Amino acid sequence: MSQILLFTKNPLNEQAFEERLRQLGHEVFTTKELVELCLLDNAKHDFIQIFHQIILSETIANVEVKELVKKLRGYTIPIFRKSDEPLEETQLEEWKALGVTEWIESRPSIEVLREKLSCDKLRTENKIVFLPKSEERINLTSLSLSSGELKLFRILHEQKNKTVSREELCLRMWNRQKSNSSMSQLSVMVKHLKDKLAGQGIEGPIIETCWGRGYRLDGKVYEQVGVDEVDEVLVGQQ
Repeated sequence: MSQILLFTKNPLNEQAFEERLRQLGHEVFTTKELVELCLLDNAKHDFIQIFHQIILSETIANVEVKELVKKLRGYTIPIFRKSDEPLEETQLEEWKALGVTEWIESRPSIEVLREKLSCDKLRTENKIVFLPKSEERINLTSLSLSSGELKLFRILHEQKNKTVSREELCLRMWNRQKSNSSMSQLSVMVKHLKDKLAGQGIEGPIIETCWGRGYRLDGKVYEQVGVDEVDEVLVGQQ
């Protein structure tokens, strides 16, 4: 398993999260001191390089996280942000552009945590190692998704790489016009769907945000997830 470096402002806050990581067989080094050292550019570089993944705790303010990412991304180590802060798709994309590999909830299920940490590239002896890809498609019904997430996936899937507007998604999901409330609900559901699919081994960006237009499934999803034709017909009639 991985050696994980966990940055935090309060080590006591991380006890339950650390236990989850150790249940999965990971070795965890939790540090408060390195937060300030990295921000001052006085971190022990050789020490950081022994780790496979870095996690930045929700106890660290966003402004400091941005500075830490700037200091740490030169190590080519995947950087995860642990937080329950609800974000729009645009905000998530901005974080990824800064160098954050993925978002992890502060109290994730052990299955989701397992997959998020195992499906990303691991650095071993300065080499990039990728886990093998499955040759067979996963049936949609075998994935652990809520009824709303299944419906959203099927609506996007039936469009065959075409963008679905937010207005259409709100109408088809909840039979109501676009509003601030429905847009926020849609954004949260898209995030949860992406996280759950990634946590169950689906690779790639999964759902692409088309600015000012809507959402669409990434082409690689069609290679990895199979949807029964009857499902497509039912969704098309909704």
